[in-house]
Amino acid sequence: MKILHATAEYFPYIKMGGLSDMLASLSKEQSQNHQVSVTLPQIRGLKEKPDFTGKTIPILPPFPEKTNVVLEILKDSCFREAEKGRLKLYFFDSPLFRDLETIYGNSDEHFRFAVYSYAAFYLSQVLDADVFHAHDWHTAMAPVLQKYSPEGKPSVFTIHNLAYQGDHPLWMTGFLKEAPFLLHPEFLLHEGKTNYLKAGLLSADQITTVSPGYREETLLDANGFGLAEALRRRSEDYTGIINGIDPEEWNPSNDIRIFERFDRNTNKEGKLKNKIELYKEIGRPLIDPDRSLVGIIGRLTYQKGYSVFLQSFQERKHLSHYYIFQGAGEKDLENPLFHLSHTEQDRIYFYKGYSEELARKIEAASDFFLMPSLFEPCGLNQLYSHAYGTIPIVSRVGGLKDTVVESSQNKYYTGIVFEPNDPSSLGYALERAETLYKDKIKFYEVRENIMKQDWSWKNRMGEYETVYKRAIAKRK
Repeated sequence: MKILHATAEYFPYIKMGGLSDMLASLSKEQSQNHQVSVTLPQIRGLKEKPDFTGKTIPILPPFPEKTNVVLEILKDSCFREAEKGRLKLYFFDSPLFRDLETIYGNSDEHFRFAVYSYAAFYLSQVLDADVFHAHDWHTAMAPVLQKYSPEGKPSVFTIHNLAYQGDHPLWMTGFLKEAPFLLHPEFLLHEGKTNYLKAGLLSADQITTVSPGYREETLLDANGFGLAEALRRRSEDYTGIINGIDPEEWNPSNDIRIFERFDRNTNKEGKLKNKIELYKEIGRPLIDPDRSLVGIIGRLTYQKGYSVFLQSFQERKHLSHYYIFQGAGEKDLENPLFHLSHTEQDRIYFYKGYSEELARKIEAASDFFLMPSLFEPCGLNQLYSHAYGTIPIVSRVGGLKDTVVESSQNKYYTGIVFEPNDPSSLGYALERAETLYKDKIKFYEVRENIMKQDWSWKNRMGEYETVYKRAIAKRK
């Protein structure tokens, strides 16, 4: 099967969130049995230089006799082919993207990503893909084009986070009426705005999201961000598939970015060594390594529930946990974390920003990993934590509740679960974590058990293949 993925981010070249890691590992696994290609924008701020083959694919828009801004941009754009293992990557080299340092937060995103979506649609014709797989609102206009074009390919659209919909005032999207789109923005309207994500989920042959739990939540009005009714209309074509991880990439026994490599048999000594060295690196060498360490990594946004953590942190001062927190985002979260990092140095350390190397070191050193999300489509850090022997403490939402179980039987115990947006419930979870940490026999049994968990993609390939076959069948 020839599969083409379209995305705004892809590890290691562009990484802003979980989509980047998820698609990199999914496409790698798919490439073992299928012919898989991935397209993404080429920006100046790529984190790694691609292995370009020298092949380029020019974009030849229809209606050569016509001219407008979009058509002129496409004439000045092309796809540059690169290779990564068995995968073919197609970087969209365009004046819309080539001078950008970051993929998000730029002006005119409604225009940039619509043009990119058309280019991805065009590439699917050139490559003669059997299935076109778009990810999130940035590529959501491509399934619309696939649906209404006589040459359209079977399409799948994956929702990674329903909160981000690419909705724009109608007056900003008038260009969609013109070539090469020839669409009516009124058809794309939702609550008075042009909504790219809604257009994608109504047009794709099949829809997926990244966990069964999140699928069920998004069908409810309270959690559907205004699109629950649209999703209910497509419920028979809507599938939740839990994310996987790349066990070669996320493996403490071969991770060169951590201080001391370890496996299930050497986790006790290995994680202690990583904890001691991490304390030295962050300038807190006097912290007692026998205290439990709770790691936290994430974007500082409302969704992630860190305001709930801040309240529990103040209410549970008697607990002996030490916290290392890496993240950046909203100032009303950054500022109190900075303050606490200075005034309570014996309890918490805060690093503003994101460092892949530091993130690995935190996973390797921590005894527990906290994810207090108010909603979470799937989450990947709890899966990374299992691989690194770090017990997750998670809220009972979305993919977190699908992947973490707090059981009375140690062999089924894979983490600690609490109620979302509830400081008392989180505080009690932190107390249970301290109790578990003090019971060393149970603690190490649980740690070894979570390191046995298999979150590789091989267990989910059949689910995606079923979705692809359904998409193809709908076009026949």
